[in-house]
Amino acid sequence: MPGFLRRGFAALTWLGLGAACLVFDPVASSGWGHDGTLLLGVLATLFGGWVFWCHGGNRITAVGVYNLAFAVFVGFGSLYYALKMSTNDPGVPLLTVAAVCYFGQVTTWLFFWRAEPPSRPLPDAARADAKTAWWAVKYGCALLVLALAMSALLPQPGLMVDATGFVGVLLLGAGLLRGPMGRWTVVCGAIIAVAFALYFTYLFDGFGRIVIGTLALALLIVLAHRDRQRLTKAVLVLGAAPVLLFLAGLRAAEPGSAGFTADPDGFKSAVIPLYSFAQLLRLDTEGLLPHGGGMTFFNSSVALVPRALWADKPVGFGTELVPFLSPELVGTGHSSAALWQGEWLFNFGLLGLALMIPVTGLAVRGVDRLLAWASGRPLTTPRAMSAYVAAVLAVVGLFDLVWVGSFTYMARTGGRLAVLAVLVLAVGWLRWGAPEVGPGSAFDDRVRRATAWIGPTAGGSGARRSWSPGPGERDDRDAHMKVGQPRERNPRPGGYSSVTGRAERFDRR
Repeated sequence: MPGFLRRGFAALTWLGLGAACLVFDPVASSGWGHDGTLLLGVLATLFGGWVFWCHGGNRITAVGVYNLAFAVFVGFGSLYYALKMSTNDPGVPLLTVAAVCYFGQVTTWLFFWRAEPPSRPLPDAARADAKTAWWAVKYGCALLVLALAMSALLPQPGLMVDATGFVGVLLLGAGLLRGPMGRWTVVCGAIIAVAFALYFTYLFDGFGRIVIGTLALALLIVLAHRDRQRLTKAVLVLGAAPVLLFLAGLRAAEPGSAGFTADPDGFKSAVIPLYSFAQLLRLDTEGLLPHGGGMTFFNSSVALVPRALWADKPVGFGTELVPFLSPELVGTGHSSAALWQGEWLFNFGLLGLALMIPVTGLAVRGVDRLLAWASGRPLTTPRAMSAYVAAVLAVVGLFDLVWVGSFTYMARTGGRLAVLAVLVLAVGWLRWGAPEVGPGSAFDDRVRRATAWIGPTAGGSGARRSWSPGPGERDDRDAHMKVGQPRERNPRPGGYSSVTGRAERFDRR
């Protein structure tokens, strides 16, 4: 069966199963259907996990990560509320929003996320040589140490401190796993585990647990590029539930504070975005939700501008939602999450949910191709390694995009990319300012050219050469000359020879 027929059949199957859920439990006037929400939650979880498993083969792709996030925040969120509110009406159209998210996701996959035809990768694709791997390990450790020092010295470490440590751990992991040391998996894993533990202990403050998950996912993406089978994907799928329970346990033990509400079971930050999206949909149908007309996207574009330089800088999408979803928390620093779909609804109404499909499909496909390009070539220069790490950062940030929208994606992923860019520019400036000395450098080349060959002496008693054949070498520099032909005096290495009438190379490395 041709590929497009198989794809069409799969899409019709997923869409038909979703429609069956609505027929089995049709949307009531209140928008609540317990059984339908439960079944759609199961379908959304299975669909997201299926796309993650299939897309890219043994590689973890941007399309796979986006659908994995969909399975967590939409699929698991639907299951959570269907089980917790089995007898009580939640008061918001949960079944409706679950159906909107599910059918929109399947449609986006059908039209924009088809699997690219497999191409034969280079034998050294996404592999770093010893020099580049050492560069990544060295500066990854430097960034992590810098982040730990700033966290200890500053009374209130900012977002850039966390971004510095994040990039440091990822750069260290990329240098170890993709370099020559990658063959010693246990040793590399132990070093990366120590770095991850330092980040978790000293840079993680208990809030923003998704950052811990995305850092682990970034390291798994790097690890998956060495797989011939889907071993890393299997580990991620099987370990998703235990990791989710562990992160939930971290938050469940934290008491509520100003700007934050209590979270008895620790799942609130993972499931509340779906509920908040349902609240926005109810407000929109009642005509109580003003549309931003794309304002939140502009706010996201200036997310990295320091507020000290722009006192009236607009707030992010999460803060914009507080007066509508939690008016009692206005002014406390609280920020709400309402899914990526909620941002489109907030800006353009129901039309935004339709516009979201092509925009998201093309954007995620672009990030996916960026990762494929960065990982499809050898990592033999710091520039190639930096591009590879930047692509991984752009991919794992999709979890933030699905969770709360574009502002958090720009603030977190943009901050990490800014740290990486500053590192590359700073190291490049230092190397440009100081002359490079060593094998293969410009200085070494000038010295070699100056001492390559000293021609015959003025007395004609013989020739002095600074180079002589070593063991196993042969002096064949004059092999092209005919018998009795005079040797040219002082030819330029690699220049034009007036004797032979052609370009010759006389130097030896």
